[in-house]
Amino acid sequence: MNLKQKCKEISMALAANLLVLFAMVLVMRPSFETNDDIVFAELGSGLRGVKDAHLVFQNYGLGVIYRFLYAVTGRLPWYTIFQYVILLVAFTAVTYVLINRLEGISGLCLSLILVCGFGYEGYIHLQFTKTAGIAAAASVFLLLYVLEKERWSWAEAVFGICLGIMAYMYREDQFWASCGLMAGAGLLFLFDLRKYKGRKLRRLGLCVLTFGVLLACVFGVDRWDASNYQSAEWKEYQEFNQFRSRLLDYGFPDYDSNQEIYEELGISRDAYELYRSWNFNDTEKFNTDVMKKLVDLKQKRPLTGKTVTAFLKRYPSDLLKMPMFYVFAVFVLVWLIWGRKDIFSVLSVLAEWMMLMAVYFYLYYQGRYMVNRVDVGLWFSACLVMLWIISAGKLRHMDAKISVVLCIVCVAAGQFLMYRDWRIMTSTIPEARVSQRAVLETLGTDKEHTYLAKSGMLSEIVCYGPFDRMPENLMDNVYWFGGWECRTPGYTQKMEAHGITNPYRDVINNDSIYLVDDNIDLTLKYIRQYYDSSAQAVFIKTIGNVDVYQIRSK
Repeated sequence: MNLKQKCKEISMALAANLLVLFAMVLVMRPSFETNDDIVFAELGSGLRGVKDAHLVFQNYGLGVIYRFLYAVTGRLPWYTIFQYVILLVAFTAVTYVLINRLEGISGLCLSLILVCGFGYEGYIHLQFTKTAGIAAAASVFLLLYVLEKERWSWAEAVFGICLGIMAYMYREDQFWASCGLMAGAGLLFLFDLRKYKGRKLRRLGLCVLTFGVLLACVFGVDRWDASNYQSAEWKEYQEFNQFRSRLLDYGFPDYDSNQEIYEELGISRDAYELYRSWNFNDTEKFNTDVMKKLVDLKQKRPLTGKTVTAFLKRYPSDLLKMPMFYVFAVFVLVWLIWGRKDIFSVLSVLAEWMMLMAVYFYLYYQGRYMVNRVDVGLWFSACLVMLWIISAGKLRHMDAKISVVLCIVCVAAGQFLMYRDWRIMTSTIPEARVSQRAVLETLGTDKEHTYLAKSGMLSEIVCYGPFDRMPENLMDNVYWFGGWECRTPGYTQKMEAHGITNPYRDVINNDSIYLVDDNIDLTLKYIRQYYDSSAQAVFIKTIGNVDVYQIRSK
């Protein structure tokens, strides 16, 4: 392929994906799927007065990039823009491979079905774990294409490796899962090495070299990330966060069944209710030692035949609850009707299906089953495997007209899953965001007071969409009783500067601290039990839809 033709195909792939991106953002209203992305955006923009490249769940290198971009101009939502760029690059790489492997318009149409389905999850319900899964699978897809071509392209290989590195930096666990599920395509690639005859070993060597370089780079960025968490403060936080995740993400031990042990640890039922609702930031009563004992108290799920049977009873019907499974089903149907079905293709499809089942059983066993942000990356990998198998040979009897009709039907049918996010259906969201943002701005401009808010109150995900600007230092006087970031060294130092080391204790008789609370009775019970039996809640004011109090002692 000459350079002019290659540029033309790259331009076509990019143009098609830009068209899908602009159409989606024009018709639908993007949002963050989880609070985590809001926190990462905050750490880049400095909304709460902390600018830090330590992102905990993303690689330190991404934090450096965000910090640099926001330093250039904080008027742009760089966190969203950068993530959109990675998604666009990943989808474009897939389109480029398909229009090369499938002659005619079929590759472009199949790509559009994929991009419209997964672009909805990536662009409209933005979430960093999804981005990691999509980029990782696209990286392997592109590298396999580079390795099968007659003429080796260093530029494409480097591009694919860089995309894989970015995927790893977004979420390492999802990177491994999505890359692993590309094994179905890798298996067919190895089967098809026989066509190279005397050059099989050379191709195999290139394969080992290419993926070896990717793994070496991944190891390098991982070591760099780890080297930035070696201080005593970060080691202490990471130990805390490990136990916090086991309790808050996977559930506390049942209180009634373990009441005696809870009471020995000094945790009353009121405290239990506060902690499990993410209001756990009592640095004295809910410290790392207490959390470790609670984690040890949790019974590990036994791996028995009953566990496997229970999973197998659920799994087939649960597939119908996963929106992206239907995109996969479309590609399976295309393969069955028009695709190559020799023994090697069939074995690759069966291997992919077995791997999917194994991964979902692992997630079921670990308690992370049916989590959409994880599922998206897994099904994207499975779809790319099917597309690799489909594009490995000519699509018999599938002409341009059939391809176009299939694409139109699939995109139109997909709107039944997407219509809830159409701008016309979400017209009240901008008003709600402005209203809630006004509350934050009222609190943030009152620099004479520090506000401590219960989890769920003043939620930034309600106030800011992916493309809304987050003003630097607006909320440097507002802190939460929970959240994975609440005990990071950066936020801890900021709270200490405001005279707060333990929010539940330091709120008492402090004229400069206000409490934002939607269940003041429960909070008051807790403070009376542990810190001041005569504590009283004094109502100060209502701002928007939140009530503000001070805690006084008689």
